[in-house]
Amino acid sequence: MKKSATDIKTYHLDTALYRLHKDDALHSDFGLDNSSTLIEGGFGLYSSANIKTSIGPVKTQYYRVALVRAGSAKIDIGIETYQPVRDCIVFGFPGQVFSLYDKSDGFLVYYMLFNEDFMPDTHLLKNARETYPFFTYSGIQVFPLDTDVAGEIETLILKINNEIKTHRNDTARMIRLYLQLILALANRCYDTRHLAKEETAVSGNALFRRFVKLVSQHFLTLRKVSDYANLLYISADHLNRTIKSQSEKTAGELIDAMILTEAKAYLLHTELSNAEIAYRLDFADPSHFNKFFKKKTSRTPLQFRSKS
Repeated sequence: MKKSATDIKTYHLDTALYRLHKDDALHSDFGLDNSSTLIEGGFGLYSSANIKTSIGPVKTQYYRVALVRAGSAKIDIGIETYQPVRDCIVFGFPGQVFSLYDKSDGFLVYYMLFNEDFMPDTHLLKNARETYPFFTYSGIQVFPLDTDVAGEIETLILKINNEIKTHRNDTARMIRLYLQLILALANRCYDTRHLAKEETAVSGNALFRRFVKLVSQHFLTLRKVSDYANLLYISADHLNRTIKSQSEKTAGELIDAMILTEAKAYLLHTELSNAEIAYRLDFADPSHFNKFFKKKTSRTPLQFRSKS
């Protein structure tokens, strides 16, 4: 295979992003549900009132914080699939591949999107890896909150909503303060539930989590199971046995699943040819990419793109 770590087109937080996740089927007065504008060009608050039936897979270049209040939906972050329900909080950070689908009836979520420019002078992003583990590949990005904490965070979100509606001179500053409080509350719950210990545990489930997060981070350059075994300081045989015991797929199949997710994002959201996609995904030539894609989906890349 040729070496190339070129990423797919990323979606930045700008006025054009609105059409990626919203439609005009339902009017909502909450936050910026019916507006493509952003607070200081770098922050948006939304609800699921007019969210699209499915989103992605897309690679996003901004931060995401979402609080589920009712119903559920499936969310893919890299090759990890979650189904958060009431009182769950969801985090995302720049460079991740994200999908949302299979929403239940009555699904209600509040979500905030923001970029680094919106929080330039705060503690939030300067030491994010040390302070907020849910903003890292090794951290757990979807987890349940204590009921009272979820209520406090909802109150802060509603305060942000009020700031957006009144739009005073210090609105952006107040939103930053509320956002930092939300992250602090979530981080406290993260520690209380001992999720940080779970990240480094040696159990089969913890090893599986660490493996899939490493795959999401390195799949463009590392394709062999032995590569990840080396990163985890275990043998390839041990890694294979553990992954198989924790999922319906082998370690190699999970690596392929991440490549397939990236390929689908290219096909859905770019106009690149098969040859260009094959090159960017590090396949030797387009025919190898076609065979790989058809084996995994029973469709050629062209068929997938035309039907989607």
